[in-house]
Amino acid sequence: MYQHKVLLIDDSELTLQVVGEVLARAGYDVRSSTELVDFSTAFGEWRPDIILTDVNMPGVSGVELCRRLKSSYDTAHVPVVLYSALGSEDLEVLARECEADAFLSKQDELEALPRALELLIETSLF
Repeated sequence: MYQHKVLLIDDSELTLQVVGEVLARAGYDVRSSTELVDFSTAFGEWRPDIILTDVNMPGVSGVELCRRLKSSYDTAHVPVVLYSALGSEDLEVLARECEADAFLSKQDELEALPRALELLIETSLF
């Protein structure tokens, strides 16, 4: 069985650990990064099926990262999900602005995250 690959980007080590464990238990191959400098290396060596990024990051925000990914021929097809503690309305506006494929609030049930990502991956394959 193919293990979907998730690149998780967040400046919080705790978030990376907790969310990474939940996704790994659900069968995902998870790589994580706290800085966008690491992101370039991780993405070049290992092509994720989906990217889950925090919005508020030092330096380059998750919104700016999404814009860059969606404007590049090599990465535009990879689903990007904004994942933040912001409210749903604010997240929705940011997701539209940067052409993110989806947005999820960190306030939502963490155990529902793997299924939400699975649905996004499945719909992006067609």
